[in-house]
Parts: sequence; structure tokens; C-alpha cells
Amino acid sequence: MIDTLTGTWGTVQLIIQGALVVWALVGLVLAALPPASAYSVEGKWPKPAWIAICAVAALLFAIRPLGFLGIIAMVAVGVFFADVRPAVGGRRR
Repeated sequence: MIDTLTGTWGTVQLIIQGALVVWALVGLVLAALPPASAYSVEGKWPKPAWIAICAVAALLFAIRPLGFLGIIAMVAVGVFFADVRPAVGGRRR
């Protein structure tokens, strides 16, 4: 039903979908920047895994952002930004 919305609600869905795709693509770029060793030193999943997670999330957001897999993708990208990114590439004190 949400795929067939028109007018204002359709525009809101399109904006949300675009924002989610951009969010996942930014995650993909930020996952690619730190060296692979930073992931293993911090005890996180390997660099290629996080790159793949963000790439698949961007694809899922482009296809159907508010479906069941889209919700799982939101959680995965959120984990990257909340836990992994600060550990492997965040500001060091």
C-alpha cells in the first residue's frame, strides 16, 4: 500500500527513501576509508563485510525502504555509524 501513495505522502516517502540511500552510501564511503587493520585491532567485523553491508543496505533502500529487509538494513547501517565508525575511524583522544 505504501508503494502506491500519491501526492504529499508519496513525496514524503520519496524524500525518506532518498535520504536512506544517501545515508547508506555515506556509510559505504566511510567504511572504505580506514585501513583494514583498524577493524581487526578494534575487534570489529572485517572491512569488506561492512562495505558489503552498507552497499546492500543502499540497494534495499532504493528498492523498498520500508519493508522488513529495509528495517533490518536501517539497524545494520545504524550499528555501523554508532559503534563501528567511531571505533575504527573516529577522532582519537
